[in-house]
Amino acid sequence: MANFIREKIMSFRAEREFRILSHLVRWAVSCSIPLNWTYGYCQEYGFYEILSTRQIPDTVSLREFLFSPSIINQNIDLEPLFQMVQQMHTCGVYHGALSTKNILIDFEGNARPNYYIIDLARGYLFSRSIFGKSIAWYDLLKLVTDIEKKLGPDFCRPYLAQYGLSKKALEKFYQKAVHYKSFSRKQRRSKNVLKVKVFFSAILAKCNLRDTIAYF
Repeated sequence: MANFIREKIMSFRAEREFRILSHLVRWAVSCSIPLNWTYGYCQEYGFYEILSTRQIPDTVSLREFLFSPSIINQNIDLEPLFQMVQQMHTCGVYHGALSTKNILIDFEGNARPNYYIIDLARGYLFSRSIFGKSIAWYDLLKLVTDIEKKLGPDFCRPYLAQYGLSKKALEKFYQKAVHYKSFSRKQRRSKNVLKVKVFFSAILAKCNLRDTIAYF
């Protein structure tokens, strides 16, 4: 019964992530290439889902790289990363957990680093672009907050401009960023509201209705 409900209403997490990654590959967005997915039940562990992806060699997470000694002597170029995120949002993908640990970087032997998006277990694929929408800002807020913890306030400002935020939008973004860093009850409540909106967006999309809830 549990598998039936998940399959008919929300789809399996592994299936959803496989579909999102496949969509990113078609749009030439650098990511972990999906190979296969499956689900089942075993007596020892219960229900399970498995997603297999192709290994990306010679990479580390952006978080690991930012906290490594090598970053001290290198000026990291984040322009390709924010271009990639912009392309991801343009093709309708919301990541849901866009932190530096879910970005891989290949810096060795390259004039500019290569970045790869991984781990879209909380992601969702919308039928049209979410670029410029509030839901895309949640991805950006998570990523920018993570990066600027290490590299300092406003470090990402020029990259956000390259992403496509206007001067006015940049000021609004950093005002939101101050509240995003807060762990107040109000902030936790707003994050829970976002999760509910994405959930119902998925339900509506599954019922072939317009996915407008996420465009708040």
